[in-house]
Amino acid sequence: MKTLIISDLHIGSKGCKTEEILELLKDESYDRYILVGDIIDGWLFVKYKRFTYEHARVIRRLLKLYKHKDIIWVSGNHDEFLRKYSPLELGNIKIVDEYVEGNVWFCHGDLYDGVVKLHWLGVLGSIGYDAAIVMDRWLKKLGYKRSLSKFLKTNIKAAVAFIVDFENEMVRQAKKRHCHTVVCGHLHSPEDKMIDGVRYLNDGDWVENCSYIVWENNKFTLCKNS
Repeated sequence: MKTLIISDLHIGSKGCKTEEILELLKDESYDRYILVGDIIDGWLFVKYKRFTYEHARVIRRLLKLYKHKDIIWVSGNHDEFLRKYSPLELGNIKIVDEYVEGNVWFCHGDLYDGVVKLHWLGVLGSIGYDAAIVMDRWLKKLGYKRSLSKFLKTNIKAAVAFIVDFENEMVRQAKKRHCHTVVCGHLHSPEDKMIDGVRYLNDGDWVENCSYIVWENNKFTLCKNS
């Protein structure tokens, strides 16, 4: 079974790369999709109260897929509204907080991020990051090439990962579940490495990196949209 694994689309945020996501979803060779959290940015939807036309196109595409493809949607902190209903099966879509298959653990990762546990601080950071994306576009028009939003995200998330030792904690949690591989998102930093005998895969995001994972014949491949 050929599976596409994506996370952190942040549909509803100004940084969501809608055209790149739609291009990826045109590939109909996948038998199944695993969505590893933060697909819809519910925090920002509460603020803006609407989706743009481009964001709605991505949602419609996902809804079209679920009619004839299996989808496993693992909730994240930005789409935490799903956690009120999980586990839940609706036709071909399964909504869960975490998922284990063949000694592989899928989890968004926010539950192991000490800062995000402070919900109000996480929401504030999300809104500030969205504002930074708007500033980025303005600065680029003036000729500045450096991404302010990426600088903020990289440094803030790196600090969080350092404080709570995110990667090692994910590996520890995978071992508790007797899993040899963990696939997560949340940090917006694509990664594929071995940590203490466990393979750690971070799916990245579709705000800065446009990265995804293909799982086929028990082989994981971390890819980046060209």
